[in-house]
Amino acid sequence: MKLFKLLPAVVIFALTITGCNTDYGKEYKLDSKHNVYYKGEGVDEALAKKLADYLKEQEYFQDSINSTVQLVKNKDTFNLNFVVDATKITEGYESNFLLFGAFISESVFNKAPVTIQLTNDKLVPFKNLGYARPLSEANK
Repeated sequence: MKLFKLLPAVVIFALTITGCNTDYGKEYKLDSKHNVYYKGEGVDEALAKKLADYLKEQEYFQDSINSTVQLVKNKDTFNLNFVVDATKITEGYESNFLLFGAFISESVFNKAPVTIQLTNDKLVPFKNLGYARPLSEANK
C-alpha cells in the first residue's frame, strides 16, 4: 500500500527530470573552457574537433572566456549555434558571425551550406542569422 502512495511522487519526479533534459548532442571538450556539442547524421567527434581547433585558431575560443558552440547537421546543411550574451549583440556582430560562418564553411565543412543562430546558454536560439554563404559563392 505504501508503494502506491509513493508512485505519484516518483512519476512526477521522473517527468520533471526528463522534461528538463535537453539533447544538446555529444560533447567534445577542447579544454576546460571550450566545448562543441555535436549531433546529426555524419557528424562525429573528428568533425567537432576540427571545428573546435578552427575556432581556437581564429581566436573565437579565447583562454579567458568560456565558450560553447553547437554543431547540428540537418540533411546537407551544418547549423552552427553560438552561445552569446544577447545584450552585447549589435548589427555589426551579426554581420561578423555570417562572415565567420562563410570562413567556417570553406575551412571546416568543405564549402557545405552553413546556417548561423545565436543562442542563450541553454542553446535556445534567439536570433537566426540565416545562411552564411561560402566566400567562393559570395563573389558570383
